[in-house]
Amino acid sequence: MSHAPPREGAGRDVRQADLLLFSGILELCERIRACPRDELDFVLVNEMRELIPYQQAALYADATQAVTAVSGVAVFERSAPYVRWIGSVFAAVMRQEGHAGEGSAAGGVRPLAAADLPDDIGAAWENWLGSHALLVQLASRHGPVGGWLLARAEPWTAREARLLALVGGAYAEARQLADLPHRPPARHRARRWVLGAGALVAAIALYPVQSWVLAPAEVVAADPAYIRAPFAGIVRQIDAPPNGPVQAGVVVVELERAQLESQYQVASKAWQVARTEYDEAVQAGMSDQKARAQAEQLRGRIDEEEAQMRYQDDLLRKASIPAPMTGLALYNDPSEWIGRPVEAGERILMVAPALSRRVEIRLPVTEIGHFDLGSAVRFFDNVRPDRPHAGRLVFASYGSSATPAGILAYTLRADMGQDMRLGLKGTARIYGPRHVLILWALRKPLSVIRQWLSF
Repeated sequence: MSHAPPREGAGRDVRQADLLLFSGILELCERIRACPRDELDFVLVNEMRELIPYQQAALYADATQAVTAVSGVAVFERSAPYVRWIGSVFAAVMRQEGHAGEGSAAGGVRPLAAADLPDDIGAAWENWLGSHALLVQLASRHGPVGGWLLARAEPWTAREARLLALVGGAYAEARQLADLPHRPPARHRARRWVLGAGALVAAIALYPVQSWVLAPAEVVAADPAYIRAPFAGIVRQIDAPPNGPVQAGVVVVELERAQLESQYQVASKAWQVARTEYDEAVQAGMSDQKARAQAEQLRGRIDEEEAQMRYQDDLLRKASIPAPMTGLALYNDPSEWIGRPVEAGERILMVAPALSRRVEIRLPVTEIGHFDLGSAVRFFDNVRPDRPHAGRLVFASYGSSATPAGILAYTLRADMGQDMRLGLKGTARIYGPRHVLILWALRKPLSVIRQWLSF
């Protein structure tokens, strides 16, 4: 029996159809690689139908172990009976394949029939799927990503199986690349690091912080009593040891009394002479009118001499100066005062309680800052600097004065929350208003720059 040779035109049409199919497959692979992540599944199960016909297709993802797409719809109900049955098919087949595609034909493609499924699942095959089905294992060199099930009434050819495997490999690569965390180019990452570091530095530099300065401080008496010279004289002795305790009313300082006693004796003699002369004038005035007039003049002289005597007596009593209050006699060395002349009102020593809450701060004029009364103060004494004392500012001098070290400084005083030993020295931290960190940190350089630029 002889067969007629195929016509030349028919062979040309077949080749053209194959070329169109292959070009369509390549275009679909390129589209899958460039497709957005949320459109990948829809494109795979729906657009392949234009190149290789089929009635049904479904996609299963290993990552979620669930059906992610079915053909014919953009959005599907996961609880629908068809979707649930397809999910059980995938679960059974993937479990049999071990997620590796072993034993599959045509590069990861194998036919699937109801006999390949458990009885309870395969019994419903005729209700949901076509007669012939293919299972495409979606895998790349980086590992499997899931499965792709296609079904139709006509048998599948080996060429169609190879083409489906090609498209499935392109999808697997695209899916794994889409699931990788996005990393921008190195230059973009460097730019982001630089911008982030700049934003962090700017945020820190512009952060408002509370200003503060440090200055030397000393515990001083809040309400001291001063012993001053009542008149010009010479200190004879001080009866209290330096920084020793004294009682109120007890004599602490004595001035020289010899000259005062001499002056008192002179005043006393003058008063007695005036009394004698007055008595004689009174007796003579009994018979002499002139003597009677002179007696009136002598009476005024007696009052004058008596006042002088009382004044000298008062100076004698004031030569012994008592302590005005109970406390400590604060001065340095008695030898510096014994024999030393003093002027009226000159301070000799100070009496104050042994404990005080008052701290005197000497703030150098170079420390820039504005501190209102009531500002917070912390005092770190030299004995226990790890236990600072908290308090509030109660006084700030208007002008500056020179310290013993020759530094111009403002005088500030603060009251602490507890008593401290008088004379205790340390460092005080004074808190001011809030300022931007960069301006507060650069306040001294900016002050120098303003002086240079004269503004």
